[in-house]
Amino acid sequence: MKKIRSKHNNLMNYFIHDRQDLSPAYVRSCEKFFKELDLIIAKTEKERNKFKAASGERHQKATIE
Repeated sequence: MKKIRSKHNNLMNYFIHDRQDLSPAYVRSCEKFFKELDLIIAKTEKERNKFKAASGERHQKATIE
């Protein structure tokens, strides 16, 4: 089967075609993007939870006094 030509900044082919029809470089590029995105999301959630914990402590101190 013919290989699918894909632009590296376009994820559509990654989702609609079989991996075997896509170039290995394109698949690696997409998977690298997803891993980086996962790291960014994890970091953001960690910071958000840290902020929520800190604001919860302040709220408790304010209601106790």
